[in-house]
Amino acid sequence: MLQFMTRLVTIESESVPAGDDDRLGAPNTSRSVAARTRMTTAVGCALLLAAGCAPASSTNPGPDSSSTGGNPGTGGARIATGSGGAGMMSGGTGGAMSATVTTGGASGSGGVEGGSGGTSPSPDAGVGVVGSGGRSSNGGSPGGTAGRGGNVAGGSGGNLGGSGGNTMPLTPPVRDAASKQPVSRAPAGYQVEGNFAYGPLATHRLDVLYPDDAGPKGTRTLPAVLIFHGGGWTHNFENGNGKNTVSGFSDRFLAHGFLVFTADYRVANKSSPEAGFAPEAVKDVLLAAKWCWDYLDYFHGDKSRYVVSGDSAGGHLAMMVGMITPAAALGPTSPTDYKIAAIVDNFGPANIEEELGGVANAWVPASLPNRGAIAKLVNPMTYVRMNTPPMIAVQGALDSTAPIAHTRDLVARMKAAGADVAMHEVAGAGHGFYSPAAAWPDAEKATFDWLVTHDIGK
Repeated sequence: MLQFMTRLVTIESESVPAGDDDRLGAPNTSRSVAARTRMTTAVGCALLLAAGCAPASSTNPGPDSSSTGGNPGTGGARIATGSGGAGMMSGGTGGAMSATVTTGGASGSGGVEGGSGGTSPSPDAGVGVVGSGGRSSNGGSPGGTAGRGGNVAGGSGGNLGGSGGNTMPLTPPVRDAASKQPVSRAPAGYQVEGNFAYGPLATHRLDVLYPDDAGPKGTRTLPAVLIFHGGGWTHNFENGNGKNTVSGFSDRFLAHGFLVFTADYRVANKSSPEAGFAPEAVKDVLLAAKWCWDYLDYFHGDKSRYVVSGDSAGGHLAMMVGMITPAAALGPTSPTDYKIAAIVDNFGPANIEEELGGVANAWVPASLPNRGAIAKLVNPMTYVRMNTPPMIAVQGALDSTAPIAHTRDLVARMKAAGADVAMHEVAGAGHGFYSPAAAWPDAEKATFDWLVTHDIGK
């Protein structure tokens, strides 16, 4: 007797510049969509009562007349990303067997192995179950459900499903030795690896800094921060700002026990061969956030304490990384593609729609088609809701470049929505923390005291 069962399973990124160069008001001249994987797996299970296997007498069933079922089926194929394959089952001698198949987990091994059938005279078939894999590297538990056999023992269940997608990249990241972008400076006692490519464009480069005893070959796992430079979305490494100019922030994060990433992104400046108006910088920083997340394990970064920060335009971009939703369709978003534990905004413009006549004019110029819609798309105000990552906004009380009134308004709206948000105003400071003398110590204390209350850093 030959029975066939077929089931289709469809898986499915101003300025203070950390280089001390405030160019946020400088004049301007000038998607990555997370790939979805679709895989359809056809699992066929053929069950045969073979003539070459002698069955026990149907009139005298008993334990001595039971026989073990046929060979277990082959597990699903392992793939680099996406869902795991499903195991196959084949019945042995005895009652017919069916299989319930579900998809493998996002990263772990596939599901539960079916057991052997019993020796009950019941004619019901044995049932082996292939369950869903876990999300960890060794998900999927053994020991499934064994059904009752027919007159002869039911066949043994199929083997485990195939492994799911990987939680880490298959190979270590590779630095771009040919890149001309300046590399961040590492203080004494720290290492820097520069110009990793986080995206397809030449501008898509970032640096990684960590203590001598940490990083890929180290023995410690550290909280991590991704920092974006300022420059009014119009200046980057080609004109005075860049990932190498944020030492005022990166050095402090290092001193407080962080693994640090600093990233460049496209700006609206015609001198740049990869110039881009809004929303291109946002697309870039979302790619950078996802790249860092993917390699946190490699650099021994703590995925439960992954922070995003920046100053001036970079502060705005940090807010976008943490707050933007998939509906914007600008690239990877939190928490779908990475999880942001906290946002540290340092004097970032908080209401782009209200600043089109000021700080945001060069990045979202009047000549830009659909200017109003784009300004709304890249505006932190658009994404106010309760479940944003915890955020602190640290800003000079006298800041008029990125109007502090807008930041106060954003924070008030977030509080009203139930979000975990705080604001610290640095007395006597304007756009940045370089004056008065007490500004930097005040800003630093406020920032890291707040992070410590969220169990991040020291």
